[in-house]
Amino acid sequence: MKLIVGHRNPDFDCFASCVAAQKLYPDHTIVLSGLPQQNLAQYLAVYEEKYPFITEKDLPDKSAESIIVVDTASKERVSQQIQEILERCGNVLIFDHHPDIKEISIKGEKKIESVGATVTILLEEIKRKNIQIDSIDATLFAVAIYEDTGNLLYTTTTIRDVEMIKYLLQNGANLVEISDFIKYDLNYDQKLIMDQLVSNLETIEIEGSPVSIAVAETDKFVGGLNAVSSKLWYLEGMDTLICIVRTGKKTHIIGRSSSNSIDIGTLMTELGGGGHRKAASCTLNSQDVLKIKSMLLQRLKNYVNKGPKARDIMSFPVRVAYAEMSISEVNKIMERTGHNGLPVIEDNKLVGIVTKKAVDRAMNHGLQKHPVKSIMSGKLIVVSPETPLNKIRQIMIENDIGRIPVVENGILVGIITRTDVMRSSFSNAVRSIQRKAVHETVETTFLNVRDIMLSNLPKKISILLRQLGRFGDEIGLPVYTVGGFVRDLLMGNPNYDIDIVVEKDGLSLADLAARKLNAKLVKYEKFLTASLFCKDGLRIDVATARTEYYEAPTELPQVEVSTIKKDLYRRDFTINAMAIKLNQKDFGLLIDFFGAKKDLDSKLIRCLHTLSFVEDPTRILRAVRFETRFGFKIEQQTARLMLDAVHQGYLEKVSGQRLRQEFEKILEEKSVFEALKRLSDFEVIKHMFPGVFYTSSMEEKLRALFMFLPWAENFFEKLNRFYAVMYVFLEYHSENLLEEIRQRYGLSHCFVSELKVIKKMIVPLSKMISLHMEFSDIYRVTQSFSSEAFCYVASYLDSQAQQYLKEFLEKVKGTRLKVNGGYLVKNFNLKPGRLVGDILEKLYCAKLDGVITDESEEEYAKKLIESVFSKVPEQ
Repeated sequence: MKLIVGHRNPDFDCFASCVAAQKLYPDHTIVLSGLPQQNLAQYLAVYEEKYPFITEKDLPDKSAESIIVVDTASKERVSQQIQEILERCGNVLIFDHHPDIKEISIKGEKKIESVGATVTILLEEIKRKNIQIDSIDATLFAVAIYEDTGNLLYTTTTIRDVEMIKYLLQNGANLVEISDFIKYDLNYDQKLIMDQLVSNLETIEIEGSPVSIAVAETDKFVGGLNAVSSKLWYLEGMDTLICIVRTGKKTHIIGRSSSNSIDIGTLMTELGGGGHRKAASCTLNSQDVLKIKSMLLQRLKNYVNKGPKARDIMSFPVRVAYAEMSISEVNKIMERTGHNGLPVIEDNKLVGIVTKKAVDRAMNHGLQKHPVKSIMSGKLIVVSPETPLNKIRQIMIENDIGRIPVVENGILVGIITRTDVMRSSFSNAVRSIQRKAVHETVETTFLNVRDIMLSNLPKKISILLRQLGRFGDEIGLPVYTVGGFVRDLLMGNPNYDIDIVVEKDGLSLADLAARKLNAKLVKYEKFLTASLFCKDGLRIDVATARTEYYEAPTELPQVEVSTIKKDLYRRDFTINAMAIKLNQKDFGLLIDFFGAKKDLDSKLIRCLHTLSFVEDPTRILRAVRFETRFGFKIEQQTARLMLDAVHQGYLEKVSGQRLRQEFEKILEEKSVFEALKRLSDFEVIKHMFPGVFYTSSMEEKLRALFMFLPWAENFFEKLNRFYAVMYVFLEYHSENLLEEIRQRYGLSHCFVSELKVIKKMIVPLSKMISLHMEFSDIYRVTQSFSSEAFCYVASYLDSQAQQYLKEFLEKVKGTRLKVNGGYLVKNFNLKPGRLVGDILEKLYCAKLDGVITDESEEEYAKKLIESVFSKVPEQ
């Protein structure tokens, strides 16, 4: 017996090294110990047939002619059974990438080299011998290197690792699939280090700059300390973090910083390490972490640049508003200059700040002539010219303000905005983070679509729209129909969900319309909206023209009264941002500010501004839904913004309830299969459902599922499409990850319990159906299945097997017994209990298989009972 073994609970580098070793030594068998790490387990669920292996339980004896050990040189890291086999084996070859480890306790020929991943050493040999690998092999090997080198960012990464990545990409490594399986979670030992670091974390100020220092100690080797430090730095949101970690006889120092005031790189270089200004590390032979910490605190003072102060970055001279200026005058200044806020001066003193938001609100309330001091904020947060940049940044974050006045001796000498802070933080030009229009600058289009309305709309809808326009005329308010109603009208699609927008006061129009139409009125005053429910079943939604602003990305918007243009600009896509005026004079006038009609004709889905998906990430799902529903194409820059928002983690910040609502809408679309593929293209699925990888295998299951669903929805009284899809998505998930997703998306405990049971039997069950086994055999396995679980089974079946499943379900639904428990108890002197239940089940199964009919049911029951009692031994 010739074996290839690795450490317990293998990760990607361990398993990939086993596969690479087998290519070099094809007469050896791969043996895995323990449980593969989660992302590897998910990979093996897809590719297990490609890479066969055995487990320790499959080993026929405790001896081996030859053993190749990969990714470890320590007996303590392999299982007890493998240790015993190693002790007896005289031919052992070791491949590992931890040459500085003292605990090299496995005896044999050693190929232990300083590279980022063990598989790199083996790949070099494969390349030298010109052994062929395919794209799947290349992808597996690349995942291993990327994961063990932290995407080539760990300091253990070598040029050899980079060369092997180049070699693998040349051989077809799939970057999309690589990103699906890269694991970022810490392992058990790394988590222990993380816990120590968190417990020992303290923050001090050095020359005005906050520095956090944490220490940890362990007697064993722990790899990936850079990843541990980076994760702690990210999670705690610190400016500068220095981790001091002793592993065995060596102490590692890892530094991370987002501050321009501290030079981590030069400090580490002088200590014998390396890196760059904001990320560096070194290793010392000293074991006293407290002495090292004290030494670092002393040396850090030499590497702290006091950095820019307020006087270095402030804007001056400062444009101001005077306290007695009218609100309309201040509004003109803001619109002309583009300023969103102005300091307010009275008697040469700074007395407040007024924002564009406050000015707009006052203008909408007719307060143009009032003095600006009546709406300014008197709560002043100011800094002096000597305030350090990092302190200014902290003040902005803690108080959520975008501008800070700089005051010296009571006199306003400058102002600092977020842009000033960003400009000082980056040497290159600051990229604007304001909303920018995605559509080209276009002239507003006015088009009369009255004839289209009269020809495409039912007469009662046309009359109703005219009435609403007249109601607006009565109270002097402009009235428009907007959104999907307009879009579908121009496309010729029936849509009678009427959305009305009224400038200034939509609730007044709703009140009047409710009285005139004798309709039920429901108001939502907080959102300036109302709904009218007419007696003929028609619903009309009325809203005040409003603009929305987001206090933070992904949060629900705040609402302010606005104009029709700003109301349309807050919408998701251009094709939904058109309005038709309903007032009598302009009835049927299409108003298009953003080139929406052009996009509609060109079949493009285009968002309105660059922060659209940051403000509301659910629009990403909506874009895909509209694209597949209408057969449109997502415009190029819109697609890029969608992908950027996904990569930046904005979907994860949205509540599970909102995401589920949007996802369920997609599942109701006719082109649902194509929509899910597009969600995968934008990496939405793996960000919404961690651990779900949209592979070709999953795609085939989903194709089969959606082929079966229409029939199933007609057959079952109750069926939830979301749950049916979740069976396919979550079948390979661990209990912890399954529970996390259950809580996020409100999945029922019953669903989770059923999934845990069914996923273990899904393969043999699907084979039973494919082989057209007896209905009774299938029934015994599936009798407690939910309707969604049967859909999950169908995802494993081809069309012929699905047809047999349908026949089975129809047979079950149509099969009833005449004989019941009471009949058996009365006629055969049986006691109620398990025996009666067993006999009834056998009767039912026989009837399913056509063995008996209604007429022979009682006779068959008698034979079953006689058979049972004939087997009971006489006393």
